[in-house]
Amino acid sequence: MGREEWSSTLGFILASIGSAVGIGNIWRFPYIVGANGGGAFLIPYLVSVLLFGLPLMVLELAIGRSTGTSVVSTFRSIRKRFSVAGLVIVTIVSLILGYYLVITSWVLAYALFFILGRPMEFGAFTDSYLPLVFFLLSGLAVFMTVRSGVREGIERASRYLIPILLVFLLFLVAVSLTEPGAVEGVGFYLSPDYSRLTDPAVWIAAFGQAFFSLSVGMGILLTFGSYLKREALFRNAAIIAAADILIAVLAGLAIFPLVFTAGLDPAAGVNLAFITLPSAFTEIRYGMLLGALFFLMLFAAALTSAVSMLEAPTAALMDSYGYPRKRATLLVFAAVMLLGLPSALSYTALKLEVFGTAFLALADYAFGTIGLIVAGLIVSIVGGWFMSRARICAEIGGCGWQQKVYMTLIRYGVPAVLLITLIGSFFRVAG
Repeated sequence: MGREEWSSTLGFILASIGSAVGIGNIWRFPYIVGANGGGAFLIPYLVSVLLFGLPLMVLELAIGRSTGTSVVSTFRSIRKRFSVAGLVIVTIVSLILGYYLVITSWVLAYALFFILGRPMEFGAFTDSYLPLVFFLLSGLAVFMTVRSGVREGIERASRYLIPILLVFLLFLVAVSLTEPGAVEGVGFYLSPDYSRLTDPAVWIAAFGQAFFSLSVGMGILLTFGSYLKREALFRNAAIIAAADILIAVLAGLAIFPLVFTAGLDPAAGVNLAFITLPSAFTEIRYGMLLGALFFLMLFAAALTSAVSMLEAPTAALMDSYGYPRKRATLLVFAAVMLLGLPSALSYTALKLEVFGTAFLALADYAFGTIGLIVAGLIVSIVGGWFMSRARICAEIGGCGWQQKVYMTLIRYGVPAVLLITLIGSFFRVAG
């Protein structure tokens, strides 16, 4: 049986948008913007995406399409000893998925609560063992999608879920902008404070958000690239990045008018989705309907991202050991659920903690922040310095001056920015 392929360019683009657009885009991005200079933050963010995130995205796609295989096998083909680096990336993305499914399960639970018209306080929800039930349900939804294959699972899910997400989001924006707190909310979100552009922390936040939101460095796009035929990589990558930015910006226009209308804290940070917004929905017109739509939209975003994360290690197992898809998916799914169980238990009645901190919070920092940056460094260094330059040029359209600029960014710019972001992340925690 030949290697699976996308059925069309549109299917690949929608699946890649689904990978990029996740929970962090919809509730993390608006808060990051508001806390880092409002509209002025968009300047460093766009610079980060265009000069660093987009080149790394193209590199992953180019490597995957050139080798026609997944992360571990690709790295082994570049240098045999680099197979260990490929395993590190697969391990990191599996660990990230483990705790990401926990947050996905909360989204699914809240969607059901609002559909039933019975929203539950987050504290009451996590004081029970109900989160474990939704953790299993979310994991099964991701498992069944990846088990069905590239076209029938990942691509088909994205063809439905991404348009649904966009329609729900546009509807929420339209409703939010008619609320009494719309002017104040949009002002908090987008009023530019250009003085913040001189703050290195703002730029580090922009770099981190760009790499986080585009799903680069995790081997996902490398795997997706291995299913590609001959496509215009730069054009498709630009479409994916533009869609990712657009959805993130629209999310803020949907969220902050509702928060200000309800008179709640707009700087709630990580509590925004599960504490502040549910309270806002109970205070405004048609709140149950809007809450249901918001959390269904958030679940669509979370599900497509989680599916792409599960595909990366699944494809690695298939390519490295010749396992059939169904068996490989089951093995990876079981491992991910075990890895995610401590994070799931940290927000139940058990309250699993390490040194007084919820296990999920530690996992988010260790794997979703530090691990993600390390994975990006590995991809940029191995791909930029050790893969044949002629092969990369063949994938990106030649070796003219534009490609030389691109290779300079990949070899020097992207690793430097990732290293700065890594150091900045350590300093933020130390501070």
